[in-house]
Amino acid sequence: MSAYLEALNRLCQPVRRGDYPATLRPMHDLMAVLGSPHKDLRAVVVTGSTGKGTTCYQIARLLRGSGLNVGLYTSPHLHSFRERFVFNDQIISEADFVAGAEVVAEAARRLGHSYSTFEQATALALWWFARQKPDVVVLEIGLGGRWDAVNVVDNSLAVFTRIESEHAAMLGGSLKTVAWHKAGIIKPGGHAVTVKQDTEVFMVLNAEARQKLARLHLTGGRNLPHDKSEGLLPLAAWQNLLERGIIPRRSFQTGIQFGTLPGRLEQVNLNGNRVLIDGGHTPEAARYLLTEITRLTGSMTSPVRLIIGLLEDKDARAYLQTFDSPRFNIVLTSAPGHRAAAPEMLLARYPFCYSMVQIEPDLNRALEQAYTAPESLVVVAGSLRTAAIARETYGLLPSAALDEARATRSLFDGSAYLSKLPATVRTT
Repeated sequence: MSAYLEALNRLCQPVRRGDYPATLRPMHDLMAVLGSPHKDLRAVVVTGSTGKGTTCYQIARLLRGSGLNVGLYTSPHLHSFRERFVFNDQIISEADFVAGAEVVAEAARRLGHSYSTFEQATALALWWFARQKPDVVVLEIGLGGRWDAVNVVDNSLAVFTRIESEHAAMLGGSLKTVAWHKAGIIKPGGHAVTVKQDTEVFMVLNAEARQKLARLHLTGGRNLPHDKSEGLLPLAAWQNLLERGIIPRRSFQTGIQFGTLPGRLEQVNLNGNRVLIDGGHTPEAARYLLTEITRLTGSMTSPVRLIIGLLEDKDARAYLQTFDSPRFNIVLTSAPGHRAAAPEMLLARYPFCYSMVQIEPDLNRALEQAYTAPESLVVVAGSLRTAAIARETYGLLPSAALDEARATRSLFDGSAYLSKLPATVRTT
């Protein structure tokens, strides 16, 4: 594993918030030096604020069910950085990662440009996918869309999950500007599908499509609730590709069971206690989580212990207020890493009126409460980083994977990582 971790450490290059947004020119230059491997890829590109990773996974499952060879690139990872790179349901090997990272690093050296972690990872993914000869690749946007590294690809279909006001400091400060950034994945003369959006967001997407002479398809119609529309999105994407001949008409495997992605509304049985782990962090994700809690408990009043660790750049007030109810015993804790919001700050952002609230700064101690909690359900939520620690604490990883997870986290949250950060606080 040492060669892999060394390659990952070299790839890890934080950037300042002030460095985003930026143009795609450096990314185009990098791909050109690599021989433009992305040019021959048929790609579905997914952006939005909620459910991007799940939507990517489900589209990939539908394509696999049609007998196709499929690449899948998502972020962030839960435990291993290699989780981001998947071909035909298998993550990239350490050897392929090392080889790809060196190829990308050499291209960057030739250009004399410093590329971020995400830019290098995206270039590696496109280089690796091209070598696998996929029928289709499904790519998740990292941040925004218009100037995200993934948007260097001329996609066959742009897919929009629900768009909320997120990363506002980097995406212009309003829902309209956030939507404008995300709308940028629509290609001239291209096709796009979207779930039902707020009127302001849909107007931005529609204007972008009109300006680029592209076709924007609304999943399920305007009168469908947000959650129902979201569920139809992967199938709508698959049908769009099929109808346009992007994918061949092959026998389709019926009855595909998507299951639940790790860390996304994932249920765990812990010594007889029920635990639900969810890494969603947006207000919409909080509403989804509340719906799932009610479904699991069969009641809107059953007591629930809710352990929450959020990152500092999230809309904590909107997220937390969803759970301000007497049924919730809220435990505010710290998500892993230097980007964590202090639990005292979370309480200051939203002083609960009805929930019982306690502060436990130590995430491990907060998680240990699940073993003896008297509530009918324990929920761990607020960040994929928090979800990852919960999965590791509750024994969901084999020892080898756990070792890799800890080593990976040390590269992104330890002293070596912090020493790479510019003076201005950053994002990766």
